[in-house]
Amino acid sequence: MLKGFMWLMIFLVIGNLLQATLALPVVGSVLGMLVLFLVLIVRQRSSRSMGVAASHLIHYFTLLILPSAAGLFFLGTSLTDNWLKLLIAIVLGTLISSVVTLVTMQAMVRWQQRRDDAAGAS
Repeated sequence: MLKGFMWLMIFLVIGNLLQATLALPVVGSVLGMLVLFLVLIVRQRSSRSMGVAASHLIHYFTLLILPSAAGLFFLGTSLTDNWLKLLIAIVLGTLISSVVTLVTMQAMVRWQQRRDDAAGAS
């Protein structure tokens, strides 16, 4: 598990370096996840240690995003002045991400079925 956690931290550092070096308007942790995603696509597999580390971290996911949400508390009047815009953004963002997740899941299930059918045919 420690080896997998180390790899996840390496990709976090890579993302932070990319963000700082290229002055991108994206958080370094998101860039690190994108780089990790690309590496996993190229390799077409994940290491067992990284899977174990990720499965342990997913249990604490709400704690990992809590600091961002806690920062909203200090926005005060900005929130009260823009509550409708924020509500619309939250609802639309939730709907869009749900639809994208659904479409992606359906595509992955169809891909897996075709792969299983091809493996069974040979």
